[in-house]
Amino acid sequence: MYLIRGREYLAQYPNFNLVGREHDLERISSILIRKSSNSLLLTGPAGVGVSALALGLQASKNSPDTPFDLIVKKLFWLNCDALFSSGDSNKINNEFQGILKKLLQTPESVLIITDTANFLEAAHNTGNAHFINALNNADKSNNFQVILEVRDDKLGSVLKASTNMPELYTLYDVKEPTGSDLQAIVTVVSQELSEHHKIEVDGEAIEEAIRLTSKYRDSLGLGGAQPQRAISLLDRALASYRQLTHKQHPKIAELIEKIAKCSNETERQELQQQLDQWQQDWLELKSEINKTYQYQRDAETLRFKLQDEIAQLQEDEDSSKNSESTAIKTFAQLTAAGFDSPAVTKLKDKIRQIDAEIAQNNEQHQKLVMLANKGLKLNRQEVITEFSKISGISASKLDENEVENLINLEANLLSRIFGQDGIVKHVANSVKVAKVDALEESGPAMSYLFLGPSGVGKTEMAKALAQYVYGDEKSLVRFDMSEYMEKHAVAKLIGAPPGYEGFEAGGILTNSVRAKPVGIYLFDEIEKAHPDVFNIFLQILSDGRLTDNVGRTVDFSDIMIIMTSNIGQAYYLDPELSDEVACELATNELNNTYRSELLNRFNGRENILHFKRLPMEIIEQIIQREIVKLNQAYQAHGFTIEIQDSCISAFCHEHYDIIRGARGLPGYIKTNIRPFIVNHILQHPQDQGTFTAVYNQLTHSFDMTFEKN
Repeated sequence: MYLIRGREYLAQYPNFNLVGREHDLERISSILIRKSSNSLLLTGPAGVGVSALALGLQASKNSPDTPFDLIVKKLFWLNCDALFSSGDSNKINNEFQGILKKLLQTPESVLIITDTANFLEAAHNTGNAHFINALNNADKSNNFQVILEVRDDKLGSVLKASTNMPELYTLYDVKEPTGSDLQAIVTVVSQELSEHHKIEVDGEAIEEAIRLTSKYRDSLGLGGAQPQRAISLLDRALASYRQLTHKQHPKIAELIEKIAKCSNETERQELQQQLDQWQQDWLELKSEINKTYQYQRDAETLRFKLQDEIAQLQEDEDSSKNSESTAIKTFAQLTAAGFDSPAVTKLKDKIRQIDAEIAQNNEQHQKLVMLANKGLKLNRQEVITEFSKISGISASKLDENEVENLINLEANLLSRIFGQDGIVKHVANSVKVAKVDALEESGPAMSYLFLGPSGVGKTEMAKALAQYVYGDEKSLVRFDMSEYMEKHAVAKLIGAPPGYEGFEAGGILTNSVRAKPVGIYLFDEIEKAHPDVFNIFLQILSDGRLTDNVGRTVDFSDIMIIMTSNIGQAYYLDPELSDEVACELATNELNNTYRSELLNRFNGRENILHFKRLPMEIIEQIIQREIVKLNQAYQAHGFTIEIQDSCISAFCHEHYDIIRGARGLPGYIKTNIRPFIVNHILQHPQDQGTFTAVYNQLTHSFDMTFEKN
């Protein structure tokens, strides 16, 4: 009742097929046949397939290639719902002790708990918090092992439940599948989705679902990890496509479009005849399908009515028998006991007849649906359309060619980063190499150290790379290193050691990378961080890996690391120093501040980049760009903003502050020009026209006027 044998549990998933997880299955199997720490703590994000691995163990026992060391293992799944359903603490405790006793008496038994956090919570709420210790004590037996499944966000609370966990259990962190493994998993599941929706799924649709859900991780309403994100997107796309095509068959829409484009009258008439025939056939087919739906509903309603009549008749007959209980029964009455009355038998015969008709009608319904779906196939464009609905990103942007994006990367960066052409070219080339070059190297995807004065494009470069390389500025994660000035800052990044406060919360950096292993991580003003933090950075930049406080390894191989530093600020801001001299002096200070092994990790120092001071003409270009942005925002509402180049030049010369850099001037526009525009729109919502800004050198501000169209 409380233990489900492995073959019975697997039977609940008749089409189960574990693919793309061969390496994980092999590792888990080797742990189970070890002498010590041979129980497992399986963890991973929701949707990654933790439960599927345990099922895969059972399924692998049917394979002739499986070693007998694993075949002898007897897998049992714990039915937690049944165990805790009574709420009676003593009963639950007795039943659990009985479960452990049975397992201890069964050689090579393995107990699997699918949701360990819920198991521990239920045990605690019923007054059985000792269950985890009882389980661990039993686990010390040579005959008994445990597999605990737990989502990674609950891992800390599970490890905290008992100090024996690290000794008895081997932590196995299930990673998101990638490449061909991810493709294989999603392809297999897409076949199940296709059977459910009765619509074929094109191979390109599968590839597109994987691409989109891997690239735009933060723009999703899908949740979970891969492969669940891609599978969920395909399921939603199939549902939308099914609903759309069942309203109007794609062939009808195709003919309507052809007629609209056709200029030849004879061809138009032929197409119109085809369209009329298609529409008639389609309406008739939908009518037939609706009839089978209606019949199904009517038949089921009648079936329920007959069942109610049978229940009422049996109740009346039982009452009659009870009233005659004292009377002497005839032989016929005695022999009739336990048999249905003629009236009940007649009703049951009717139900059997209805069941046969329902089955026949359902078969006809399925044939009609298959006919309606004939020729339908979920394609790549339908997946893009569905993802656009979920993420809010335009379908045209989602459909961008990534090769063209790389080719145009330098031009795109130059449209946002002014006055740093050499750095833009260097960064664009290194991104192309990282994306296209087949040479595999350790470390993160790329790593840069940006130096230079404030407001010259360092942060803007990080945002632009996030936009043009990863498709969304949300793929940029920023860490302000002034928050990591204390010695214990390392614990904040990778998690506190066991026994310390905050252990169960994990590390801020490691948790973030586990949740989002693709994108750009910006570490701002690194000189403010405690020196111990740089030991962490050294490991990341060297190996591209980091182990958190509970032993999970985090992979940085798909992450671009950007660090910024204020070192050398005095040199960059000194107008008497040339850019070359300022860079040389800043480099000397950098060498005296950080160890060589850290600086060498930035591609042999080739990726330590010095941003220059911006000349006045570049500052003016930045302001002109801000005006263009304003026009793009308000032109849709019928408004235009005009500022003469001479006004922009005068404004920049009077307001530019080398210490604040280019940041201060757009801030002035936001504070002084945009409020005038917004207030006018609020007070005169029907107006359309032109706002003109003229710089007044006496008041050192813009005079704003508005002229209606």
